[in-house]
Amino acid sequence: MRKSLLVLAMAAALPAHAALTNNPLDVLDVNNLVIDFEAYDGFLTMGPELVAPGVVFTGDAGSILGAHIADLGGNGLWGAGNHFAATDFIGELRFTFTDGPTRGAGAKVNHYDLGLLFPLSVVVSAYGDNNQIIETHTVRVDTDVDSLNEGLFIGIVRPTADIRSIAFKGNYVVVDDFSYTTPVPEPETYAMMLAGLGLLGLTVRRRKAG
Repeated sequence: MRKSLLVLAMAAALPAHAALTNNPLDVLDVNNLVIDFEAYDGFLTMGPELVAPGVVFTGDAGSILGAHIADLGGNGLWGAGNHFAATDFIGELRFTFTDGPTRGAGAKVNHYDLGLLFPLSVVVSAYGDNNQIIETHTVRVDTDVDSLNEGLFIGIVRPTADIRSIAFKGNYVVVDDFSYTTPVPEPETYAMMLAGLGLLGLTVRRRKAG
């Protein structure tokens, strides 16, 4: 595999310490939250589709969960028994965290490419609440024409947990092993947990008193 080439174009002002990463360990924590799409078998869908607890997929027309094969032109092939998520010729794959925002997320990514004369790329964007872009990068992945299931891990890590969703957009984009840091529960969830603990404590005290 040729060395992957990153071409970064910032389309939003970045806060200090925000980072694009090519290391999946940067977005994982003790829970090792990874979605490999092996539970799907060529499922053509625009979503919404719950792909893991608290993670909802949406995509443009022609998106596939559990895709079997993808011809990426100059970037080789994906498939051979490995299932993944894929767009149509032009499309977006988006993953939204419904239980609370996360600090980091990313995936192994590749896309269709025409070579050095007509290079293409994928746009990776993180969104906060109200669907506003908080960080975006344009990245070209460059793999051999005869490569199989090769790609580049592309992730976004933030100084605080403010990523509500992350999207990968481009030409025949393929995504696998989607990884993310454990989302931070919403304040309402904390309130419910505290209320539940308080109710449990009250029940225990009543039983002891009885």
